Amino acid sequence: MGHYSENCSDDLNTFWDELSKTCVPCHKHSQHPILPGYEFSPNCGRHDDGGRSEAPYRPCAAQSFNNGSFVKCQPCFRCAPNHQKLSECNTTTDTQCCLTSHQFQTQQVQRSTTLRDQVSSSSLTTAKHIGLGLHGYSATAWIVLTVILVFSALAFLLFIYIKKRRRTSRAFCFRDKENTHQRSRSSKTTAAVNEEVALLQSETRSLEDILSPDLQSAPLQMVLDNLDVLEELVILLDPESPGVKNTSHLASRCSFPATWITYTYSLRESKSPLRAVLEGVTTKHPEWTVGHLARLLREMDRNDAVAVLTKLSLLKVF
Repeated sequence: MGHYSENCSDDLNTFWDELSKTCVPCHKHSQHPILPGYEFSPNCGRHDDGGRSEAPYRPCAAQSFNNGSFVKCQPCFRCAPNHQKLSECNTTTDTQCCLTSHQFQTQQVQRSTTLRDQVSSSSLTTAKHIGLGLHGYSATAWIVLTVILVFSALAFLLFIYIKKRRRTSRAFCFRDKENTHQRSRSSKTTAAVNEEVALLQSETRSLEDILSPDLQSAPLQMVLDNLDVLEELVILLDPESPGVKNTSHLASRCSFPATWITYTYSLRESKSPLRAVLEGVTTKHPEWTVGHLARLLREMDRNDAVAVLTKLSLLKVF
């Protein structure tokens, strides 16, 4: 039996609607949308009296598909001999084909040959017209015309050559810039790794292992004299960050009053608070050494600042 509805036997993609007394397409039913990978059963599987003998859908048979755009499954496309199959057909997607690389290159050559033939034909036609127009002129005119054509061809070839050279040199420049950038980035990465190693060592080793006895006994003034080290300490200690002890905590440990610390921080736009603290300490306690500062920084858990102190040069001690 090829159909279930006697009233709609001429169109198997419809079913009999008792209310409207008409044949209604299956996909017009609110509960029967088109489904990818399926097709509608004959008359949606419904009889004229509303009874049902089959589900409204059937899965697509082998070598057929429905991507959600058809009421019936469509046969899968077969790739031509000169095409390459990208993907196999399945119940929801048709076969995907494309030109083979050899065929693509052949077509490119054919297009190029056709274009070259057109240009050659056009050139011959032009030359023929020129020849007819110059028939009455002397041989000198022909020589001049030939020279002009030769120089035009040479100029065109020179233009193409220069353009290719520019592309090559430009690509080389881009590669050179990229290599330079990579080397610079590698150097920065190496420096960052070295700083991380120094910081890790300062956290796990004792102060005596980090700073030599000569450096620990050096006067505190040495920190003020070494501007590079002082600048790194300022960058680390002056900012006020939540949960991180800074210059204000160092000043408190050096017995500076809170009012003095507040006043010093109010002038930070013109002078670093850390520099003011170190200058005050060296004035009040000239006997203080780098070791005193290092121990205070260790108590503050500022091992990063202790690692910076290792960069001090002992040449300035003597």
